[in-house]
Amino acid sequence: MKQTLLLFLSLLSLGVSYSRDFIEFNHEAIFSFEVPDPRTSHDARSTLSLSPNHYKHRKHSLKWSWNSPDSYWSIREAIDYVAPRTDSDPRISTFVFWIYSTEPIPNNTLKVEFLKEGRVTSYFEYRLDFKGWRGAWVAFDRDMTGKPEEGMDEVRFSVPDMKEGTLFFDHVILSTMQDARHHTADFQAPFINKDTRNHWLILNKSWNKEFSLPLMLPTKKEVNDLAKIESRLKEHLLGARTHRPLSTLRKEVANYKITENPDGTIRGVPLFFERFGETYAMFGADRYNRLYNNIMGLKKFNATLLHLSVAYHRTNDEETQQEIEGLFVKMIRHMLDQGFQAGSAMGTLHHLGYSMRDYYPALFLMSESLERHDLRAPMQQAMEWFAGTGEVREKPTLPGMDVDTFNTNLIARLTSILMIESLPEKTRYLHAFNRWLENGYQYAEGTRGTFKIDGTMFHHRHNYPAYAIGGLQGAVEAIYLLRDTDFNISEQSHRILKNALLSMRIYCNLRTWPLSLSGRHPDGEGQLVPEYFGLLAFAGSPDGEEEIDTELAEAYLRLVDGVTDQSRKLMDMGFSPEKSPAGNWTFNYSNLNVHRRGDWMVSVMGHSRYLWSTEGYRGENLFGRYMTHGALQILGTGDPISNEGSGFRQEGWDWNHFPGTTATVLPIAQLKADVKNVDDVSGFEEMLLSDESFSGGISLNQEQGAFGMKLHEHDKYNGSLRARKSVFFFNNRVVALGSNIVSDLPEETHTTLFQVYLEEEDKPFFLDGNKNSRFPYRKSLSSSKVNVLSDGHDNLFFINRGDVVFKKEEQHSFHEETGLPTKNKFALASINHGSSPGNSAYEYMILVQPEAIERERTYEDALAGNLPYIVQQHDSLAHVVTDRETGTTSYVLFEAGEVAANGPLLHVNYPALVMSREIDREKLLLAACDPDLRFYEGPADEVYDEEGNRKERSVYSREWINNPSGKSFLKVTLDGHWKLAAITPYAKVVKSEYGQTTLEFECQHGLSREVLLLRVDQ
Repeated sequence: MKQTLLLFLSLLSLGVSYSRDFIEFNHEAIFSFEVPDPRTSHDARSTLSLSPNHYKHRKHSLKWSWNSPDSYWSIREAIDYVAPRTDSDPRISTFVFWIYSTEPIPNNTLKVEFLKEGRVTSYFEYRLDFKGWRGAWVAFDRDMTGKPEEGMDEVRFSVPDMKEGTLFFDHVILSTMQDARHHTADFQAPFINKDTRNHWLILNKSWNKEFSLPLMLPTKKEVNDLAKIESRLKEHLLGARTHRPLSTLRKEVANYKITENPDGTIRGVPLFFERFGETYAMFGADRYNRLYNNIMGLKKFNATLLHLSVAYHRTNDEETQQEIEGLFVKMIRHMLDQGFQAGSAMGTLHHLGYSMRDYYPALFLMSESLERHDLRAPMQQAMEWFAGTGEVREKPTLPGMDVDTFNTNLIARLTSILMIESLPEKTRYLHAFNRWLENGYQYAEGTRGTFKIDGTMFHHRHNYPAYAIGGLQGAVEAIYLLRDTDFNISEQSHRILKNALLSMRIYCNLRTWPLSLSGRHPDGEGQLVPEYFGLLAFAGSPDGEEEIDTELAEAYLRLVDGVTDQSRKLMDMGFSPEKSPAGNWTFNYSNLNVHRRGDWMVSVMGHSRYLWSTEGYRGENLFGRYMTHGALQILGTGDPISNEGSGFRQEGWDWNHFPGTTATVLPIAQLKADVKNVDDVSGFEEMLLSDESFSGGISLNQEQGAFGMKLHEHDKYNGSLRARKSVFFFNNRVVALGSNIVSDLPEETHTTLFQVYLEEEDKPFFLDGNKNSRFPYRKSLSSSKVNVLSDGHDNLFFINRGDVVFKKEEQHSFHEETGLPTKNKFALASINHGSSPGNSAYEYMILVQPEAIERERTYEDALAGNLPYIVQQHDSLAHVVTDRETGTTSYVLFEAGEVAANGPLLHVNYPALVMSREIDREKLLLAACDPDLRFYEGPADEVYDEEGNRKERSVYSREWINNPSGKSFLKVTLDGHWKLAAITPYAKVVKSEYGQTTLEFECQHGLSREVLLLRVDQ
């Protein structure tokens, strides 16, 4: 009998079609109760039956009715409980179940006991004061009372304090392995994962917080401001949204098969938060977002709610509005019945906000309809619960906020507050919201999110534009909606946000950010969102002096694609697009320097012991290991300018050869990341750190710049790879130096000059004075002379040191997400340091988009040995370059001590970056920077294995990640006697004697410190 049953269940695991719109995941481990199951049993005063009236999996649930407090029912089956291991696997054995009650049962609990050979080993109690479906993930070892044991063979359900009643059960999994971080507590099971501090999972704690602000009657001004904010929000949410035809909406709602049972309860297609699908991972299910990419998924359900709400407001026909309202209310009743109520966690709610974007606007827009059906109060409570709004009741203690919160919770929390009917409650809550929001805009310490003093925006412990663009939406909307009211955001917070927006338009060109900033998405498609610039412009200037912020308005007009309502208004008001930014900027919270002239941009980026090299997941960025090994990328062509327009194509891309990087060239399949879950504070991800603190840039007068890094690859792959790399920016001349390049691997190590996609295989390339259109083509160029070649995008490369390999051919590679083979035609040039280099070096210059006359002159001068720059020093201690035209000398000083190069700089007491330009004999412009963010001092915090190799450890496990950037006092000794032209808080002369002057710079955050010096006659 049991074999027959298991055969039947295994057939179910193939997936059973419930609707033409989706297929539910089935597995023999899921108790779905579609047929009588001999593994279930009950006592004499209970009955078990199958019910079609309520179901969470397929078409039936198990109905249990009892008439004695001693009643119970049980499942007798081997429980695949596994005791926690001592390794890094964060998964823990978890009991999963769903339960339905037709009415709340106050002051009673369901007792769930786990037995082994008739003996109770562990149990938990689940509160029954609810109506509808509830679900839970309960970890055996962490969340239950008692001591679970391997070999348990029965789970028993009872309600010991209730004489009679009925409950429904479905989708029971006796034990599955779940990520220990993601179980979520709620009203029914507040004991689940109670020590978590994850902002997604502390909803129950937030709900129970007390207000630190008093409850007071609102002033007339506050009441008027509330109405103003609500009106603005309604207008903003509707905006230019188009609505779907009513016929389409009818079909969408009908797909959910929502019907009313004889007792007035609801049934319909089961609805799940998509991440619940993670519970099936160990059973071989598809990824959760694909599993629920259908009407069972919360995101699609909420999208229909928003479509209904917009359609309601887009028609003035009363009959149509009534029908839409009816459809909306029908969906809401089903949603509540499915468990989406205040106090319900349904197993997990981690990253819930991404599925709820449309939920809050839809409910806010339909607040009057909800009120007519007595649904406004329960839906306001649900909004407040799922948005975690209770968090704002207490005064925050740490400055900053997670970018996910800006992204998914700002509008959510604002709408949940505006839905409150009591004016005093609403006013107090909105003041608390404002206080919490103000704190969120402040600069966060260490690698906490979100805003940094240099304009970068952090998530996952790094500057991360792909996440920042989502966070910017909420951050901008909040300032726009609350402006000019008693709840407005302060000038300081407004300035911080504005700086972050304007900084993003610096390191993007036109809208695209470089590959090195792509995180785990090296597809070349990431872009800023121009609309945020426009919306913040209409919020006025931070100081309130301008009704429209001029700087943001002009930036928006340059960035926006086509004509929009915003751009039309601004143009009518006399605003015009800004010119493309020109200059040099340093973002050392990203180990990034950006150089711009005309419409082109060059960026260089590294990594350090504080900032990871690249982020990889098991299905994202599988091959991007070298992405920040000193990546030097030109974004200067395309219509509009973009990664693709500047030569990038993922298909066929050689992941060994990101432009500017120094890396050991491996078969691409060997580059595939070995993504692990290394501890219990991280997931399956790879974010490797260096053990070097020296990586970053410097800017002089925001015109010229330099960058340097000590490259050391992590021991997980090739810890023998080291290099000292530098880049110097002088107008449209970019000089790159490398020294001390070593690797023990037998494969060749290359420094990549360029890699560009060939739309036309016969596209000509300039090669040592000749145009070359041959394909395929390969040539090696020795370092006996200056070699000159172009990249096909109007940039000319002058290689003065290093053997060059130039090739044009079809490349075979793998897709960064799927790992499937790809191919395309590319031109690729690199400097070959050979097999197992011992102390290799390179030197080259890029002339970026020169005019014809400059190109020809520079080429002829180069052949004659007259390059436009002088290398003053090029060794393990320092790379020093002087630009002939500007008279600027840039120092990348890898070590403290004496400086051997000719020039005014004699000595530094720390590794540093320094730039100088002699304005005339009496004036010297000097910039200094300590790029070390100094989140901690001393040696790198690495842990080593028995062979002396660095162990892989997650960023999140490091003790220093929330430390503030430490100060250093950089002493710079110059030739001659000098004084400061003006008093500055961060620089002073500490010694001037014997023909030398020593200045001390107070350095922090990797910021460039700049002074004008005047010569002192002796």
